[in-house]
Amino acid sequence: MLTGEISNRKPFKNLLIKHQIFSLRDGLNGDKFIDQDPGAFSAPVVISNRRAIELRYTLIPYLYTLFHRVHVSGGTVVRSMAHEFPSIPECWSLDEQFLWDSSLLIAPVIYENHVNKSLYLPTTSRWFDYYTGEEVRTLGHITVPAPLDFIPLYLRGGAIIPHQQSAMNTVASRMKPLYLIAALDKNQYAEGYLFWDDGESIDTYQKGVFNYFAFHYKSERLTIEPWTYNYPKMGNDIKLEEITIFGMNKAPTKILWNGQELTPTTQWSLILQRISYL
Repeated sequence: MLTGEISNRKPFKNLLIKHQIFSLRDGLNGDKFIDQDPGAFSAPVVISNRRAIELRYTLIPYLYTLFHRVHVSGGTVVRSMAHEFPSIPECWSLDEQFLWDSSLLIAPVIYENHVNKSLYLPTTSRWFDYYTGEEVRTLGHITVPAPLDFIPLYLRGGAIIPHQQSAMNTVASRMKPLYLIAALDKNQYAEGYLFWDDGESIDTYQKGVFNYFAFHYKSERLTIEPWTYNYPKMGNDIKLEEITIFGMNKAPTKILWNGQELTPTTQWSLILQRISYL
């Protein structure tokens, strides 16, 4: 949702919950209008709204990095399926799902009281359930469950997305630990980036007071490279707490972190094709 509206129409609470997750604005209110604030509804709706907003907060590092890239190099943050897959005719008319960058596919329910979602996953890529890390084996046109407080999200193989634990506001969330989710493509490769500054100043890029990290997974090795590191306060405030990898084609027998072997179960675990470093 890219636009806002002040209205005296009563909002559909089911759709409000789903739109909270990936709206680029919150509900707008005005004097003598019906309250559309996410906290103004019944308790079950408020709980679902909170879950949705918390999910959106965890993705702020990824979204912030995308906006930085577009500011510097141009391009789009939100894009249509036809934009990303122009050679696939099935994508040309899709207008009920979209992407953040080229990697996170968002398929919101846009009809009141619908509990299933029909969507299209291009067969040219690997796709993973964002929540479970399980690879989607049936591609093309599919229909999936989408209950009240759930929105289908899929991560495209080849992407590494930075996340951060949620908090009451962005000032507090910036102090929370970071974590990465990597989804491997058909060649067991993935990459991603993270832009980080003080979160307030508007000229950090011009002054060079920021950090920029590149993440690459290749040949069973994950590397984290600080291409620019001119905001050292980040190292004092937060830490990288967890790395999760989707789609490994074989189970690891051991994992080394900066040359030190990690302990299975306590420091890393394997679930299906999903591996987590704790």
